Amino acid sequence: MVSQLPAQSAHLVKLAPSSPVAVAVVGNLQRSRSSDNRQPLISILLTSDLGSYVRSFFSLIATKVESYLRPVTEPIYKEVPLSPESQRRLRQVGRKTLVLDLDETLVHSCYSDPETNELVGCSLVPQTAKPDYELSVTLEGLDPIAFQVYKRPHVDVFLKFASKWYDLVIFTASLEVYAAQVVDRLDNGRGMIQKRYYRQHCSSTTSMISKDLTVVNPDMSGTFIIDNSPNAYRDFPDNAIPIKTFIYDPDDTELLNLLPFLDALRFTKDVRSVLSRRVTSR
Repeated sequence: MVSQLPAQSAHLVKLAPSSPVAVAVVGNLQRSRSSDNRQPLISILLTSDLGSYVRSFFSLIATKVESYLRPVTEPIYKEVPLSPESQRRLRQVGRKTLVLDLDETLVHSCYSDPETNELVGCSLVPQTAKPDYELSVTLEGLDPIAFQVYKRPHVDVFLKFASKWYDLVIFTASLEVYAAQVVDRLDNGRGMIQKRYYRQHCSSTTSMISKDLTVVNPDMSGTFIIDNSPNAYRDFPDNAIPIKTFIYDPDDTELLNLLPFLDALRFTKDVRSVLSRRVTSR
């Protein structure tokens, strides 16, 4: 055994063959040699198709366990109690109207093609994703169309706070027969959405659809829209807040990030004095 050990360790064993240190050294080296003998087999297993399957399996299990153990918490926006001066200011400037786009701003929807049964609009949505709503929409002369609707993250928190500060209005280019169902689900009987406008209320040219905000409120000093499509508010650029298009992203925080700004914007007399300030290219 001593002859098979490295020189320094063999020397130690010769000097004190029965000492605890020598015994420990020999034991560790034996285990090390045994592990070295097994290593090629382990390497072969890990690099084989079987090893790939095993790694994928345990990775899936770990992901599932993590999702179950991860605490489900609703983000909280910390409201600061209004001082008497702030309350007086709000009474002076009046309550404003916040117009919200629907599709790709608050939700994203896919639908099943009645002829092919293929999902349209879901190419970027993972197959494992679970829709928040499933709707059946019937258009005149057509079979019912099945829709899958995915809410933008934090939309419920956003609507909860925004409805405290503003009169909320939905203005969508989608057909009423579909959009009305989605808005009903979002509002869920809480009375947060004051008015609704659909495709028939939009202005259209040969290639673009826009939204006339004066239809909602003729006072443009107290009306503005949040929309992912610049064409929608092209006639009212100083009354708009752009937002990133939402398709599917569980980590999206766009709506949550808007809350502090919206909380402050309600104190201004004319929203255009703030929203007209933007960086432009020369």
